[in-house]
Amino acid sequence: MSEVNRQLYAYDNLGVLNDEIVLPTEFVDLIYLDPPFNSNSTYNLPFKRLGKDTAAVAAFKDTWDWGADEDEHLARLDGGIETRVLADIVRVARRIDQRNRRSSELGAYLVNMAVRLLPMRRVLKSSGSIYLHCDKSAGHYLKLLLDVIFGQDSFRNEIVWHYGLGGFNVKYWFPRKHDTIFYYAKSPRSTHHKLRGEVSRWMDAKYRLEDERGRYFEQDGRKYYLQGGKPFDSVWDHDELVDYTMSQTDRERLGYPTQKPVALLERIIQASSNPGDLVLDPFCGCGTTLHAAETLGRRWLGIDISRFSAGLVRERILNHFPNLAEDAIKVWGLPTTIDEARILATNDKFEFEKWVCGAIGAHGMYHDPGTPGADGGVDGVLPFYPFRMGHKPTAEHAIIQVKGGNVTPDSVRALYATVKRHEATAGILVCFANQLNTVENNKMPETFVDDAGEYPVIQGYTVEDLLDQRPLNLPIHRLRDDARLV
Repeated sequence: MSEVNRQLYAYDNLGVLNDEIVLPTEFVDLIYLDPPFNSNSTYNLPFKRLGKDTAAVAAFKDTWDWGADEDEHLARLDGGIETRVLADIVRVARRIDQRNRRSSELGAYLVNMAVRLLPMRRVLKSSGSIYLHCDKSAGHYLKLLLDVIFGQDSFRNEIVWHYGLGGFNVKYWFPRKHDTIFYYAKSPRSTHHKLRGEVSRWMDAKYRLEDERGRYFEQDGRKYYLQGGKPFDSVWDHDELVDYTMSQTDRERLGYPTQKPVALLERIIQASSNPGDLVLDPFCGCGTTLHAAETLGRRWLGIDISRFSAGLVRERILNHFPNLAEDAIKVWGLPTTIDEARILATNDKFEFEKWVCGAIGAHGMYHDPGTPGADGGVDGVLPFYPFRMGHKPTAEHAIIQVKGGNVTPDSVRALYATVKRHEATAGILVCFANQLNTVENNKMPETFVDDAGEYPVIQGYTVEDLLDQRPLNLPIHRLRDDARLV
């Protein structure tokens, strides 16, 4: 088998994790997962520059109900000698649910996590480690599952990630300002590298002497040599690395809820893997783990049930690593032919829109045909960066509208009105090729310019163009590292 690398799966991770062809036993060096937390919340894909008439689409609903799938999962746990205790934990959680009467069922959440954590243990190498990111909602229950599945002796750390500023205006409790990351090693010989922070001013002053072995200080006649900064402990504070707290305007932000900073994942990957190792993120979201793995020379495989996420991750990686070819990342579970695209557009209009917006690289989605309320004529928003000599790149925005069926002259004119209403620069109407003439014959002739060229305010872009990876007629929408905003 050739080495697996840069693989994205737009599927429910349960099926992928149990597929022994995709993920053989003892195949992965490091697993990081940032799953839903059972927070009883709905997380949207926001884009705050747009008006209030734009309804955000749910990235995922972190609310859990018991149904037929959960019955099947529980029966599976009951059927194994080593997994019956997991079933017992789930049943206890269901009794807690009955007492507390929460709308999101803890038992349903835990049984779904248990059946996914079990194959994670199978695919992890004996030298591998797993980091599970969670919060107060169900973290202590998840640790019970981890203790059963990986063994209490495999527990290494409960890492406290103190994530920073704001949120102090609370009355009846202390401000909740941290997540928890449970770190388990599969065996005593699992990879672990001791990491250190920067040399502090105190250490710099103390280790002021130097000889051929390096800097040192003397005490009681003995020399103590500086080995680097203070070793990191199990409390990871945002002050240790400024990058751990992302401002609302940071280009690293992709408008994805629960997004984590790259620096956090870099620390985990550096601590528990080596260059060339395979990193798996089974809830990869907007791809922060995969971004960090690519930066550090690790191979990676990501799974996310969202078609939008799969496209967003691909665009993110290609954006930040310009040396990669367009076909360097293999994405499974998305249409690859025009017939597959037409079937998706016919069978599931919303999933078709999510696929298109993600594949184009939109940083937000808004229109949900299955829910009431205005969408403001916006399906997605794509940032791009006009080139103006002597100026730092500044993001402008194109409104994306997706049509899987017929395109009418009114819909083309409506897109132009939407662009003006939201003070965007451009509008892109994505359709099948047989509808493109309607766009071209009814769009306004207005254009905009930068120092590199002239571009239409309204343009058609076909699904065929998307599948063939033909570029949009816009200034760059992948801001390469040599032009990065500061």
